[in-house]
Amino acid sequence: MIDIAIGRPVEAGAREYWPRRARCLVVLSFCILLSCCGAARQAVEKEAVPAPDPITETATAATEPTPAATTIPEATPVPTPTAVTVNLSGALAECRSAFPDQIAQAVARASCVIKATDLVRPLLPFPELLDRENALRKALAEQVQTRTMSLLERNIQIQKLHSQLLEEERSRLSAAPADGSKPPPLAVTQWRQSNGESCGRLGGDSGTCY
Repeated sequence: MIDIAIGRPVEAGAREYWPRRARCLVVLSFCILLSCCGAARQAVEKEAVPAPDPITETATAATEPTPAATTIPEATPVPTPTAVTVNLSGALAECRSAFPDQIAQAVARASCVIKATDLVRPLLPFPELLDRENALRKALAEQVQTRTMSLLERNIQIQKLHSQLLEEERSRLSAAPADGSKPPPLAVTQWRQSNGESCGRLGGDSGTCY
């Protein structure tokens, strides 16, 4: 009786153990199968993707157009007036033609003359002398146009100042002589010869009286 009672539990345990072991083996086999399938799939995908052809890549790069370089146009320099191109007499003639009335158009004519003589300014050894003359020219033009000064009186004052400026220029040049071998520009000579004594009299030369 004792042997039979002990043997039954052993047989029952053996019957329960083998099914559990079988299930574990089935699960393990299934996991191994999945791993093998995944590895095989990755290998197939790697073989399916073709490697880049170096010859094709080189040919494609060679056929692509190279962008053209952008060329920035250079600015054209504006020519500045030189001593040869400046013609003071011609510029003053245009002022006389544009403003023929020396009384009613005195201010406009003086402004035109000042603008014309600005071309001579950089050519003068002492340009501040011309600045003083133009300052008086502008002030006198306003008085002439408002009829508070006669045109003759205006010409006399300009002639006197111009004579004084030339004397001052000669004095300063003698103190610091320049190169005597180089003649002065034509425009400078024209300015120096303007507003002579004849401009202080009636009927003076209007071509050089300004």
